[in-house]
Amino acid sequence: MEEIKVEKKYINHIENLIKQIAPELPKDVNKLQQDYLVNNIRRSSMLLARSMQEDKVFQTLEFDRQCTFIQIMAEWSFHKEIDLFRSGIPPKYWKIIMQKIWYTMWEVMYACVQNNAPDNVVLSVIERYVNRTYNDAVEDLKNSNIINEETEEKAKVQSNIEKMAQKYLEEQKKEKIRRYVKMALIMLIIGIMVTVIVLNFKIYGVIALLTIMLFYNIFSGERRY
Repeated sequence: MEEIKVEKKYINHIENLIKQIAPELPKDVNKLQQDYLVNNIRRSSMLLARSMQEDKVFQTLEFDRQCTFIQIMAEWSFHKEIDLFRSGIPPKYWKIIMQKIWYTMWEVMYACVQNNAPDNVVLSVIERYVNRTYNDAVEDLKNSNIINEETEEKAKVQSNIEKMAQKYLEEQKKEKIRRYVKMALIMLIIGIMVTVIVLNFKIYGVIALLTIMLFYNIFSGERRY
């Protein structure tokens, strides 16, 4: 039986997602791992896109909504693949774990669509089941004596999504501090200028400053309208 090809609109969406994701790859991911990750994101996203075309439940969704589910698949593939890179688990078991995660996401998405779940519920349920599936797969490796307790614990504490969120908050905090410093410097310069003008020109300096402030407020008001 001939395999159904993925429509161009899905392919374009997936390739755009990959372009957005690629710059977010952390520095500790080497070139071989990067290629492996991108290929797996493309593969899992294409499989879900094919379901969007073929399955009657997923066909009930508008294209934009289908793209949202594909993006969720791609982003979680990105994060959990990186967690595996850092986990200490032998590479030959990465694919097995990711396949379990992909299948879990497909099942959860299918159930969410059937029950018309809103976006916030979809995201919450998928996150819970992805993490549970990942941890269960790690435990299976430990119970099969493929990894030891140390590797099991190391794998379970990995969370690239939390690291990225923390990094974003730190950058926002730094940007806020930079804005405060910039404002403080501007106020200091203005204060020095006002002091110099008033001391040197006295009443005329005050009049000049008030005139400048008046014109500034007038022109600022005009720009706002």
